[in-house]
Amino acid sequence: MKSITDDILTWSEKYLEPKNEHLGNVPVCPYARMARLKKTYRILECKKFENFIDTVIEATELAKDPDIQIVIVGCSDIGYEPEELDSVIHAYNIVFVPQDIYLMCSHPYDEEEDEPVEFLETDGWEPDNEFMMVLVQKFDELEKASDNLRKTGYYQHWPSDYYDGTVLKRQSYRRYRDGTKKSRQK
Repeated sequence: MKSITDDILTWSEKYLEPKNEHLGNVPVCPYARMARLKKTYRILECKKFENFIDTVIEATELAKDPDIQIVIVGCSDIGYEPEELDSVIHAYNIVFVPQDIYLMCSHPYDEEEDEPVEFLETDGWEPDNEFMMVLVQKFDELEKASDNLRKTGYYQHWPSDYYDGTVLKRQSYRRYRDGTKKSRQK
């Protein structure tokens, strides 16, 4: 059986990095390939739910490294329902966005989207492992990269509810980051 790390790297290589017809022949994540090739990612596997929070905290520390673009936590002991995971990650974002760290979660049982997100379809491929996933990145870098993509028209192919739940949700945390920046300038 493949590891969670193998599943994540296969998903990146086969589905995030290639040109996607549903996005106007650009990759789902235009930054994934370079992060993989330059090894500016880290993947932390968690086998026991009781270690999940500690692993997420470890990921936030690793993500502060200037040479790391993304840290991914994969936990195969699924101890949260999708809504619970979302609530926990929301609380962590209130804490970590002021520190320039943003977390985004994915749950294998989440069926949240109202509209189909065709560019995320994996053509019948399923990972060998079932796991919750948390992506941890530097907030300011992520916002800059997202703004660059917006300028190219990249998001015009996204279903509106997926855009709202991804980009606008992240932007809603900007007030925590901006508040920190303002208080530092005083």
